[in-house]
Amino acid sequence: MHQSWKTISLLSLFSTAALADHLGPTYPAPIDFSSKHSKIPAAWKNLTTLFDGYLKHHVNNSLTAPLAGVENITFSTSLFSIHDPRATELQYHYTSPEIATSKNGTNKVDANSIYRIASVSKLFTVYTGMVTLTEEEWHTPLTKLNPALAKYAAVADEDPTWLIQFDKITPWALASQSSGIPTQGGPLNDILWAFLTQQSTVNPVTEYGFPPENISSLGPCYGGLVEAIAECHDSTFVESNALRPPAFLPWSTPMYADNNYEVLGALLSNITGKPLADVYESALFSPLNLTSTFYSPPTKKADQARSVVAGIPEVGFYLDIPYTTPSGGLLSTLTDLTKFATSILNNTLLSASVTRKWMKPQTHTASLSYSIGAPWEIVRYVSPTTGKVTDIYTKLGDSGNYGSITALIPDYDAGFTLLAACSNVAVRSLQTNVILDYITSAVLPALEAQAALEAAQNYVGTYRSTQPKVNSSITIGIDESSVPTNNFGLSLTEWISNGTDVLASDLFSGAKPRLLLSIPKQTPQGESGAVAFQASTFAQTYSYLTPGAAKRGTVGPFSGQYLTNLDFWSVDGDYYGGNGYREFVFAVNGDGKAESVTPVATRSRLEKK
Repeated sequence: MHQSWKTISLLSLFSTAALADHLGPTYPAPIDFSSKHSKIPAAWKNLTTLFDGYLKHHVNNSLTAPLAGVENITFSTSLFSIHDPRATELQYHYTSPEIATSKNGTNKVDANSIYRIASVSKLFTVYTGMVTLTEEEWHTPLTKLNPALAKYAAVADEDPTWLIQFDKITPWALASQSSGIPTQGGPLNDILWAFLTQQSTVNPVTEYGFPPENISSLGPCYGGLVEAIAECHDSTFVESNALRPPAFLPWSTPMYADNNYEVLGALLSNITGKPLADVYESALFSPLNLTSTFYSPPTKKADQARSVVAGIPEVGFYLDIPYTTPSGGLLSTLTDLTKFATSILNNTLLSASVTRKWMKPQTHTASLSYSIGAPWEIVRYVSPTTGKVTDIYTKLGDSGNYGSITALIPDYDAGFTLLAACSNVAVRSLQTNVILDYITSAVLPALEAQAALEAAQNYVGTYRSTQPKVNSSITIGIDESSVPTNNFGLSLTEWISNGTDVLASDLFSGAKPRLLLSIPKQTPQGESGAVAFQASTFAQTYSYLTPGAAKRGTVGPFSGQYLTNLDFWSVDGDYYGGNGYREFVFAVNGDGKAESVTPVATRSRLEKK
C-alpha cells in the first residue's frame, strides 16, 4: 500500500496527539539510573517502601491488598542497565519465615543467594545455541541432525495426526515454541507413573476407566521409576517421544512445551560432540564469568550454605533430572543473572545485528498483549499516561517451589530480574506474578520519564548555520501538549532553511512535528557519535479500540489502521533529492549531548548555540 505525501498530510490533521510511535524507543536510552537527579531511584524507593510497608510493618490498604500472601515468598530482585553499572544497586530482598528458619541452606537472601531458576533455563539454552550453532544448523530438519528420527517422520507424513513430523521441525522451531511436539512427556506428568510410584493414590484404571497400560515398556525417559530416570540420556529421550501424537502441526501455533528445549539441549550436545554441561560452560558460563551458575545442584559446602532451599531438599532444590536441565534445571544468583542479561543487551557474545534479529517476535499468541520469540515471552506494556507501547522481552520461570524472570527492555537498554522460592507452589506461582506487576508499574513509567528528561536536556536548543549570510536554523523544543507533565516530547518547533519557514509550508501544514528516535548512537559510551530522528506529525494510538480513536470515527481494524499505525505506513515516504525530508541526524559528544544537527534533505550542518 502506498500513500502520497498529500494524502498523508491530510490524514495527519486528524489529531495532534501522538501516542503509539514507531515500534521501538521514542528517545535515546537513559544513562542515569543512580544519581539524585534521576527519576528511577525515586520510583524504586517508592516501590520498596510499599513492599516494606506490607512485609515489615503490616500495612494493609488498597495499595497493598494485592500483595496478600507475598509474605510467604522469599524473593530477590534488581534493576540493571548497560549504561549505568550502579543500576544493580537498586535491589530488594525479602526472606520469608520458611527460609529464615530452614535447617538447610541460607537463612537470609542477598544478591549471591543461589536459587533454582526454573524455565529461565530455556533462555540459557537458546542463548547457548545462538553462540554455538550456525544459521544453517538452526534451520536444518531434525531428521538430518538425528537420522534415527527419519523412520518416524516417514510414517508421520502419511498421517500427521498421530505421529510427529520431525522432518518439518528445525531447532529454530523448537526454540520459538512452534514445533507442535507434545509438552513434557516425562514421568513426572504421567498420572499412571504417579500411581505406580506412590506419588498419587488415584488409580487411573479404576477411577477414570482408562485401559491398563504397561508403562515400564516405554523406557526410563517416560515411564521408569525414579531410580531408572538416571538411565535416560539425551538421545534416548528424543526417541522416547517419537511415538507420541503431536499437539499441533509444526509451525501452526505456538505452544509452551518443555520438550522443545529438552530436545534442543540433546541436539546441542550431539552437534558439538560434548556433554551439555560442557557446552554451557564453554559458550556462556566461562565467557561471562558466571561463577555462581550451576548445571547441577551445588556440592561445595560454601555454595550449599548460600542456597535457597524451599520445602523438602531432595524433591526441590536438590532434585536432579539431567535431561530436563535445558528446560528448567539450572541454578543461579541475582548477580549472575544480571551479568547474563546485560551481556545480551550489550552484544557481548553476539553481534549487534544478530541480537536485534534474535530479539524479535516469531509468532503471536491469542492475546493482543503477548507475543512469542525464541524463547522470548514478549509482554506488550502500554503506558497508562502516554499510551506508548513498550515490548518487554522476558523469560518467566515457574516450576515447583521456584519462580524467576529475566526481563530485558531494549527500548531503554535496561531490565530487571527476580528470583523467588516458596514450598506452597500455588501461592508462589500467583504472587510472584503480582510482584512482577508491581515492579513493571513502577519501573516502566520511570524509565520513560527519565529517557524523556535526558532527551530534553541533551537536544533542546537552537542550531544555526555557521556559514556567513546563510539564514538556516532549527529549534528543538518540548511539546507538552501531547504528553503528561514530567514527560517531554522532543518537538521541531522551528525550521528555517535559506530564509524559508519550512514548517509553515504544505510539507508540514503548520504542524510542529515530534522527533522520534530512528537510529540510536552506535558508538560506546564516552565516545562521540551520531543519532538519527524521524519527524512525525501522524496521529497514532496503540489500538483502534481506544477512546481517542473512536472519537475520530474509527470503527474497525481496517478503517482504523492509519490512526493506529500511520508511522509504519508513511515513514520516510517522501524525498528531496533522494533524501527523506523528515530525517534529522544529530552529532553528539561522549555524554550524549547534541553538538549539531543535519537535516538530511538539505545536508547542511547546523551548530548548537
